[in-house]
Amino acid sequence: MRIAIAALAAASLSIVALAGCGGASLPDGIVAQVDGQDITQAELDQAINQQKQATEQQGQTFPEAGSEEYTALQRQALDGMVFQRIVLLEAKECGKPCLATPAQLSRERQKIIKQNFSGDPAKFTEFLKEQKLTDADVNRILRVSIEEPRVTARVTKGIAVTPAEALKYCKANPQEFKQQATREASHILVKTKEEADRIRAMASTSNFADLAGQYSTDPGSKGQGGSLGAIQKGALVPEFEKAAFALGDGEISEPVKTQFGWHIITVKVSPARDIPCDEAQAGIIRDQTAIKKNEAIQKWREKVTKKWESKTLYADSSLEPSTDTTAG
Repeated sequence: MRIAIAALAAASLSIVALAGCGGASLPDGIVAQVDGQDITQAELDQAINQQKQATEQQGQTFPEAGSEEYTALQRQALDGMVFQRIVLLEAKECGKPCLATPAQLSRERQKIIKQNFSGDPAKFTEFLKEQKLTDADVNRILRVSIEEPRVTARVTKGIAVTPAEALKYCKANPQEFKQQATREASHILVKTKEEADRIRAMASTSNFADLAGQYSTDPGSKGQGGSLGAIQKGALVPEFEKAAFALGDGEISEPVKTQFGWHIITVKVSPARDIPCDEAQAGIIRDQTAIKKNEAIQKWREKVTKKWESKTLYADSSLEPSTDTTAG
């Protein structure tokens, strides 16, 4: 059931601090309203209960109702719900390119039922009852999960980092492009020294992986040609570690005895080096483009938050977000 909660909550967005009119006269059971879109007390309670369950499952203490910490959690959860409504309003203004169709909502719903409820709609319906979620709640959550990426894609359209910009960044930040020395070990594990001697006599750098797959008794590595991946001192039994760190790049050890049996070891040593800018270019373009897009989305969030501020009402002023803080 927790998996399904996570699936339904996939639309949850980063919290954005909102300024609104507190203490407004709203209908009973309504904690906030965004341009006429209601957020109910039940919806807020359900979000808080989910947080409480997650906190207690981790063995931590959840704040007492009425405490400052509890109110802060309510405020944070409500901020997220308000911003979800803003996303829906922005998608509506965007029009057809941003809006989810009934068919798309149906497909997303069926995907959840298939993945989390063995394809049984009755189980899904029962889950919604237990969680006090209505069909309208589900559709809203799914709609946000579809429409928010479409809206933000329009915000970030055209944002890119050029190869020249990547080169400039690389030259300005050389400390980010240093590769530490690594030592990767592979081994063939057998039961007796006689067998180890026989295999060692056959072993070379070109056939080591094949021999490991054929003879090694280590089920965790034989399928990977005997590879143990990168190794560090202190993580291996002493006999194996001493041999592995005494080898040069590509060298193969004589049989080494440990509590597990007899090992034949080889290592691949990659010395520390500075990564050339042309090699780092693709990663820089990817990472810096993501940063620029995130910055653009953050500015957009602040802009639309301000845009809908006058149409955002709160029944309880204590649940209004701080007016001097904006979190993305």
